[in-house]
Parts: sequence; structure tokens; C-alpha cells
Amino acid sequence: MLFTAGRDVSSLTRLETFKDVGTLHMSRLNNLLTWLSSKRRLISIFLLCASPLGIFMVVATPLGSSPDEPSHMARAEGLIRGVILAERKPITDPETGKPKMLTGFLVDAGMFGVSFPKTEWIDNRPVVTQQDYEAVRNEPIRHDLVFALIPNTATYFPAAYVPAAFGLAVGVATNATPFQCMILARLGMLLAFLALGALAIWIAAYGEALIITVLLMPMTLNLAGSMNQDGVLIATTCLCAAALTACRDGRPWTRTVALTAMFVLLSAKPAYVPLLPVVVLPLARAGFWRRVAQMMAVAIPVLIWLALIAAFVIVPFGTAPYHPGPLYTGDRNTVFTTWDAAANVHVLLAQPDRFITLPLRTLQAWHTSFENQMVGMLGAPGLWLSASYYHLWETALLIPALGLVFAPRPAALPGQKMLVDNLFTWLLIILSFWLIFIVAYVDWTDVGAAEVWGVQGRYFLVLLPFLLFAVPGWQTRYQLPAIAPAIPAIGLGLFDLGYLPSKLIAFYYLH
Repeated sequence: MLFTAGRDVSSLTRLETFKDVGTLHMSRLNNLLTWLSSKRRLISIFLLCASPLGIFMVVATPLGSSPDEPSHMARAEGLIRGVILAERKPITDPETGKPKMLTGFLVDAGMFGVSFPKTEWIDNRPVVTQQDYEAVRNEPIRHDLVFALIPNTATYFPAAYVPAAFGLAVGVATNATPFQCMILARLGMLLAFLALGALAIWIAAYGEALIITVLLMPMTLNLAGSMNQDGVLIATTCLCAAALTACRDGRPWTRTVALTAMFVLLSAKPAYVPLLPVVVLPLARAGFWRRVAQMMAVAIPVLIWLALIAAFVIVPFGTAPYHPGPLYTGDRNTVFTTWDAAANVHVLLAQPDRFITLPLRTLQAWHTSFENQMVGMLGAPGLWLSASYYHLWETALLIPALGLVFAPRPAALPGQKMLVDNLFTWLLIILSFWLIFIVAYVDWTDVGAAEVWGVQGRYFLVLLPFLLFAVPGWQTRYQLPAIAPAIPAIGLGLFDLGYLPSKLIAFYYLH
């Protein structure tokens, strides 16, 4: 009995020792994560991952190989000469002999020339040969003006192009070559992205892990290192959401930041207009009508901009002649030479359930492609990465989204009222998601087509920061350190510093 009792006491002592050691290690880990969660260290980690890869994207991605980069370059270059609105130009269609309207404006001939990709098609991929590279680098300075057709970017309010325009202006002022001007413009967009991202992390009252994850995604950084405005807009959206979290934390000035960021986003991409009411949150807190008035102060200038481009800029996007698709209710022998918005609206109204079935059918057919594009389809035409890599990034995105449940939230509302805000935000996100498909069908799809064309997975990145208000919080005694849910994304971000450059170099330069 004495021996058994002694053995039991010894086992109990060892068990308590193991528990004490485990508790000590957990305490040390928690202290380390809390130390890393300071704003200064979170921003440093973000810049450590994003800056080197962003600079690589600036210098290594061939000019014109980011989505629609020539059109974005033209939009930025026009700002140097004060061009805000594009102009309509009548011409005679050489195929039909009928008059038609084009949208664009005059741009620097040298810069516009180098903005198009100079590659050779080898092994089913666009390869930059030594001759291509030398031709682009040695493109002479030409400041004569040519008319650039930019129907896809002419409608964008140009605020997001200011960093690129500044880079181009520096190049012109220093007598740089068109190639050097383009690199300076890309660098301007990257620096703006990094500054906006760092500001978003600094301002955020909670959810820094989600913001860091969105900013470090390969697609985001690929866009950030180009002249495409989407990289800056994603960072602007992160700043908007972060500033709205801080409004509840005794920093009312951040609402001005959020409203300004929301205007920049919506005036560039009106498809995200359903997100605007998020600025009135929380619905049950005092000052609701004041916040509604602030929302209208954003909506009115956006509507004015939309009216201006509708009156003076927008024209149907021209395409090769085609016969309408199966959903067209008119004469099937009709030949269209544009994507006709009015005709596609008629297709939708002929059977109103198509407003739902067409997006769902497209999503069902292409959801995997959309998911992969959102993570990273680099360049244009795109460099696709491995399926396992996409799954890792999708998991890294899911973890901080779920981690919002345990994020400490200042001045939290009672549970029922918070749930109403969460459901309201989900409604706004879903409406914006749906409107992306409807706008793409109306403006970028053959008349009567049975699926939606033109939707890209990168469009959905803008929606992600607003999960900060869609995911409910669970106020418990233990709250996750801010950095904890971002650890997978940070790990992948560090991995990407070697992985993505090797992929891009092999894709574009090795043959």
C-alpha cells in the first residue's frame, strides 16, 4: 500500500510538472505573439514580405504584361497634362463603312509604344528574348502625341492613378527613356500601395491579420507592382475598412479617411456601390442619421461622375462581328460589332430570373478558376501556379477570417445588435458580388450569351476587407493576439520571396 501510494504521488507530481511546463511554454508563446502584435512590428513584417516582392514585380514583369497595363498607362499619362475626362472620337468603320464612336485621348507616343508587351510566343508562353528586352530598353524618347483607345479605363475616376502619374512626371522631368518612365510609374504605384497598406494596419482597431493577408496575396502584390490601379484600390479598400473599425475606438477623424477611401473606390469601380452603406455601421448606435448624411456626401459626387462619363465618355466596346447567343430574343441573323449594353439588359428583362441564374451558372462553371485568379494568376496571359499552392493560400485566408471571431473589439455592441450589423454587411457583400456579374454581362459579354464573360477573380479581393464587419465577434476572456491568425499568410509571404520570382523568371525569360 505504501509503495502504491508512493507511485501514485510520483505520477501525480510528474503530471503536474508537465502541466506547469506546458503552461509556461504557452505563456511564453502568448507573450511572444503579443510582442509581435504591436503596430510597429506588424507594419515591419508586412513591409518585409511585401516590399522585396513588389520591387521584383516592378522590374521583372515585362512591360504591358499586367492586366490592361497599356490602358492604365494611358490614363496615368493623361493626368500629367490635366486630362480628367476622355473624349469621344467619331471614325468610319473600315469593315462596315458606317460611322462609330471611340473613346480615348492623346498620349505620349513613346510611353504608349513601350506599354505593350514585346514578347515571342515560345513553348506556349510569352517569352522575352534578348532582342525584345533591348528593343524596349532602347525605345527613343518621343513626346509627340497619338490617340489611345482606352474604352475599358476611360470611365475610371483617375485618383488612383496619381502615384503612377507622379512617376511618369519625374521621368519626363529628368529626360528618362520611355522604359525608365514606365518603371518609375510602377514604382510610384508600389510605394502608394505600401504606404496605404501600412496606414491601414496602423489605424485598424482589430482585424490586422485579415488586412495583412489580403495585402500579401500574390495577386495583390502582382497588381501593386504594375500600373494597374487595382493594387492601389485593394490597399485603399483595406484602409477604408480599417478606418471604419477605428471610428468606434474614440478616433472619429478616421471616418473622414474611410469616406475618402470609399469615394476613391466607388468612383473608379461603380460595381462596388452596394458596399457604400457599410459606412453607416453600427446601425443601432447614436448618430445614425448623421452617418447616413455622410454616406450621401460620398454618393452624390460618385453619381455626378457617373453622369459625366455617361454623357461624354462611354461608348460600346467594339468587337469582331458576331451573331447573338442563345438567349437573344430577336432575329438570330443579326450581326453585332459591339457588346451592346441595351440589348443585354433586354435579354435579362425578358426573363427576370436570369438576373440570378446567369451569375449562378457562371459561378458554378468557373468557381475554381475564380478562386485561383483571386489568389494569383500572374501576368497577362496568366502564369498559373500549382493547385496545392492555391489551396495553401485559400486556407491562409480562411484562418484570419475565422480568427475575427476572437478578435478584441472596442466598444462592442450587445450580441443581438451586433448580429444585425453582421447580417447587414453580408447582404452588402453579396449584393456587390452579384452586381460584378451583372455589370460584366451587360458591358463585357456578347449579346444573348448563356454565361457571363469578363469576370476576373481579382475583382473579389476588394470585398474581403469588409469581412471585418460581417464575421461576428465572441467576447471571451481570452483574445487572440493580433498577429496569430496571420501567421500562415506571413509564412507564405516569406516563402513567396523565393517562389514567385523563380516562377516568373522561368515563365518569361527562360527558353
